[in-house]
Order: sequence, then structure tokens, then C-alpha cells
Amino acid sequence: MAHHYKEYDPEVLKKLQKVQTGILKDFALICEEHGLSYFLLGGSGIGVVRHQGFIPWDDDIDVAMPRKDYDILLDAIEKEMGDKYKILTPLTNEDYSVNVTKIQKKGTKFVPFHARNSKCERCIDIDIFPLDNMPDDGKKRTRQLRRTWLLDKLLFLRGCGEPDIPFGGWQNKFAMMICKMVHIVLKVCRISPAFLYRLLEKEETRYNDQTTKYMNTFRVTMSNKSYISKDEMYPLVKMPFEDMEVYMPKEYDRYLTRLFGDYMTMPPIEKRVNHCPDVLDFGEEYE
Repeated sequence: MAHHYKEYDPEVLKKLQKVQTGILKDFALICEEHGLSYFLLGGSGIGVVRHQGFIPWDDDIDVAMPRKDYDILLDAIEKEMGDKYKILTPLTNEDYSVNVTKIQKKGTKFVPFHARNSKCERCIDIDIFPLDNMPDDGKKRTRQLRRTWLLDKLLFLRGCGEPDIPFGGWQNKFAMMICKMVHIVLKVCRISPAFLYRLLEKEETRYNDQTTKYMNTFRVTMSNKSYISKDEMYPLVKMPFEDMEVYMPKEYDRYLTRLFGDYMTMPPIEKRVNHCPDVLDFGEEYE
């Protein structure tokens, strides 16, 4: 899936980032109360280190947490903050066929470009990624990465037969044709997003009963680089983000360099990424 970049009205972006920070504060509060570990991931992690807040054009927050903490969190959000938030996964909404777990703020709307035709209600949210064990054995590791990658793509194609292909010409046409065929076959065979998502979770958690050196967030685009060892992760360090403090891995520089190379240099405009919503609504309660 190719990414889009869209310039926001600066006031609108500031407002959106403020609402997302509010969701993150509530998330952090629940983590504190239940003794759960988390750290900011991907672009949000770069934001913490480079900007002590959001990357200036960014419009989402990504958080990683160990699977057992992730399971407790989803339960706690529903029970303790269910009036304000809802959890979105293919298991909570049959029209949602993306691998990203979202904590959605009720009464708001954030419909990204690729979800413009989806029946699934999309709100302003933050993204939560579970960390699962990755086997020490190289062959097993490759197999797990391949299987999770494939299931992730099948899940996405179950919901969207016309993804954004990152190249042009005949290759684009050929890839589009394959994607449409896969989409139609999955629908005709009545393979639900929930079924594919359960298979994905089964593959992600395959080694969680073993002691391994590395954990990984298999749901991110660069899952071949997004692994982290327990020694790199713990003890987590507190760092400023906007008007709050968040956790980062102890070896955050090593982790972010593995993922992004020279992440302290600002990318040129053509390499910038955000989620360019087709619909954005802050709801009634926002002054």
C-alpha cells in the first residue's frame, strides 16, 4: 500500500494532534494503573527523540506493548473507559479488515483515503501494536515473518480490492489484477476478516510460550527490521512528548537507527507520509 501525503491547515492539524495526545494520556493512565509496559513506535518514536512531540506533519500515534499487556489493555479500555472509547479490530467490527488495533474516540470521525469506501466507522484514534516473541532460529524466524506478511496482505485485500500500488506501468496493471482476483476469491469463499485475523494472531503468538531473545511488532510495514531485544527495551526510559511524558526503549537510538537509518535528519517533502483523511470531524464536545 503506497502512502499519501497531504498538507493540512496548520490549525486543523494542531487540533487533531491535541485530541490524539488526549487519547494517549488516557491510554497512559490505564497503563499506569494496571502496571503495563509500552513505548512509542515508528514515526511517533522519531517524534519523541527529534521533536519532543509529533513530527510536525504527522497525524497519528503508534504505540507498541508486550502481548500480555496488550490483552489486559484492550479489556481495561472496554471496562473502564467504554463510555469514551471503543476498540477497533477485525474481531470487534466485521467490516474492518486491517491488522492495526485502534483505540477510537467515540463521537469523532477520521476516515483515511484508503477507507473512503468502507462501511466501517472510523474515528480519531491511536494505534496499538502487540509485541510477540520471535524465534532465535533463523529459518523459523524467516518462516514467521513470511507467514505474518502474507496473512497481513490477505487481510487487507479481503477488505480492499484496489490497494495503492507503489509502481506504475504494466507492473501496476498486473499487480492490480492479482489484487482484485484475490479480493474476489476471498469474498466468494466467504473468508471473513475475523478468520484471517485469528490466523495472523496465531502465527504472531506461535513462540510466546518460549524464552527468546527478540520480540517483534509483526504488523508494521518493516517487520524484518522492527525487532527489539529485551535488553534493548528494558528498563524503559521516560521522555517528553508534547505536554506529557511517554516511555521509550532504553536503547531507543539503536532501535530507531535499525528501522530508519539517519532518523535525526528531516526528510524532504516527497518522502513525508501522513494519512490524509477524506473526512475529519472533531465531534460536538470539542470547543
